[in-house]
Parts: sequence; C-alpha cells; structure tokens
Amino acid sequence: MKKKLITAVLAVTMAVGMLTGCGSGTGTGKKEASGEKLVIWTNMNVEVDTIQKYADEWGEKNGRKVEVIHQSPSVQQFAQAVKSASGPDAVVGIPNDQLADYVNADLTAEVPQDLYADKDFSDAAIQACYVDGKRYAAPLSVETTALFYNTDLVSEVPKTWEELVDQAATDGGVQFDATSIYYDLGFVRACGGYIFKYQDGAYDTADIGLDNEGSVEAYAFINDLCNKYKLITADVTADIARSNFQNGKCAYYIGGPWDIDGFTSAGTKFAVAKMPTFHGQPFVTPVGTQVSFVSNSSKNQDAAWDFISYLMENGALGMYEAGDRIPAKLADQKLDEIQSNAYTQAFVEQINDGEPMPTVSEMGQLWSIHTNNIRSMWSGEQTPEEAAKNMVTQLKEAIELMNSGK
Repeated sequence: MKKKLITAVLAVTMAVGMLTGCGSGTGTGKKEASGEKLVIWTNMNVEVDTIQKYADEWGEKNGRKVEVIHQSPSVQQFAQAVKSASGPDAVVGIPNDQLADYVNADLTAEVPQDLYADKDFSDAAIQACYVDGKRYAAPLSVETTALFYNTDLVSEVPKTWEELVDQAATDGGVQFDATSIYYDLGFVRACGGYIFKYQDGAYDTADIGLDNEGSVEAYAFINDLCNKYKLITADVTADIARSNFQNGKCAYYIGGPWDIDGFTSAGTKFAVAKMPTFHGQPFVTPVGTQVSFVSNSSKNQDAAWDFISYLMENGALGMYEAGDRIPAKLADQKLDEIQSNAYTQAFVEQINDGEPMPTVSEMGQLWSIHTNNIRSMWSGEQTPEEAAKNMVTQLKEAIELMNSGK
C-alpha cells in the first residue's frame, strides 16, 4: 500500500493548547533525557484515572512523570501535536480500525521485536496490530458482538442460524442492523467471502471478495431475512434493535458488552451466547481491539514502549473493573474475576471465532456502499448477485478515487 503524503496531513492546522509535558527517548537511537515527562493520550474516557494510576506506578519505578490525557485525536490533530515540544509520546487505547491512517501518514514507530510475543494474545488482536506486514501497535483489550436472547422468550438457543430464523419467525424475532457489514461479516465469511484478502500480515485491497459465489449466497440469506422471514426491515437501526430487545419486543439481538449495563438497568431478562454457526461454519464476528502505539517523532520512544508494556502486563484487571475491557492477553482472560462472569465468557468464546475489520484506510470506503446496496436488494431493485457485483464495482471506484492524490 502506498503511504499518504505526510505533507498533506501536516497542512491541517489545529489547536493543541491543552497538551502538557514533553518527551525524550532512545527508541530510534535518539539521546534520552531521563526524568522528563511522558505524555500519553488515550481515547478511553472511563478508564483515564485507571491508566493514570498505572502510569504513576510505572513512573515511580522509573523516575518519570507521566501525564495521561483523554483525547480522541484525528490523524491531522495528532500530526500537528507531535511537532510541539509538549506533544504526545504515545496513544494508549485507540480503536484498531484507525491505526492504518496513522501508519499511512508516517506517524507511528514500529513495535520493538521483543516487546511482546504474538502467541500470547488473541489472534484477532494480533492481526489488528499489523499494517502492510509490519507491527505498529500493541494490543490492550478486545471486544466483539454476540447473541443476546430474552430468557422469558427463549428456553434454548439454536445451534445454527438456519434453525434460529425458523424459530424466531414464529417466536419473538431477531433484530440487528443487517444493512451493515459490521453485522453481516459472519454470513459472508462463513460462505467463503471476504472483504480484502489477508495474507502474511497484510491486506491486498485490490483483491475484494464480496462478489464471489460465497458472498452472493450470504447476501441471498440476508435478503431472505427481510423478504422471506420478515424479520428485518431497512428502518431497523442498531439503536432501534437495542431498544426493541430492551423492551421485550424481540427474542434475539446482536450486540456487544457495551449493551449490558443498559439492559441490566432496564430489568431486561437476558443472557448472552456465542453466535450460532452458519452454512456449517463458525460465525465470524468483527473483533475490535484497543491498541497502543508510539509516535515516531517522540524522543521518548523507549520509555513510552516500556510504559505500554507495563500496562499490558499489570493493568488487565484494573481496566476490566473500570470499563469492562476484556483483556487481549490470553492468560488474563483466565483471571477468576473474568471467568466467573457469564456475559464476559460468552464474548471471550466469540472472540476466538472473530477477526478484525481490515486494518487499512480503504475500509472506510465500504460502509455506506454496503448499506446502500443491501437496501437496494431488499427493495427488489437488485438481486443478491447484482448487489454484490455493484458493491465491489463501487468500492473499487471509491478506492481508486481515494488513492488518486497519493
């Protein structure tokens, strides 16, 4: 993949007066001034105080001051901020689907080879840390979707999607945003389709598998959810589906750990299960990974990586208790506090069948294209085969336009 011109990113001017501290380190052979402040940005809001607690522990051991700042940065904002002496040395806890944009803008340092072993973490979390075959981030926590069911309406969860729709059609229904590739990925992958071909740690964005025979079969089933089983309509958004399940209006709902508090507070009678199989294959759900990376402009790279390593090694339980963050590290998923939670265990099981959405900037072009073509299919304007082929044609055109300025 060609890299974006960093000059295009740096042309955007944004205010960064809220930043404090300055960095200096040895990550790329630069002289490190020990004792200077380390500045960490985090996209995690609820967990800021927890991350600061671990930062203080690490700082005391290493003679450093660390300031953790809640910030939901854009690439442009980060690019401008790192030019400042008070700019961030690292970002802790950012969704992995944003990582490629930072890498393409040449803002990230490669992960030191000995920082962590890939085998110690969920496969999906590791895959999320690679861009173009190189490792640019460290995995912190993982999340995915699973099947929620109303325990007043469902006595036993079907083992397959084929069985589930037959049951749901007469016994309470199933709702989710079936226009979104985020929720449809499992159907596509079970039939042999894919978004971008993934091999050897890199995605080939020229190889799109959304119109192969398997994907067409998957889209035919999604079409049946609407037009045969009458379970899904175009106006059912994720929010509407969540509300209907919360209020007992449907038996099944596809959601994530972020839904649990709301359902519990509302008194909804529910449990969570691993997704049923489809087409005889495990249902692949998208795994989101909160990752951490270090600025390649930081003079503090060694210290920043060392803190990230400390947080990965010591912060799993604290992050879980603060924000229900499921650890990406396999050993931490076996902690008693995590294993004893039935909801969390269902998500952990599902994560093992999951994979990340492609960690490439081109992925951003697919969302609306997919949604529009699914709606067109449901309305009868396109067959599943036509919708799949049109989807790929439009995605290729969008990618070509996106890359035309590189």
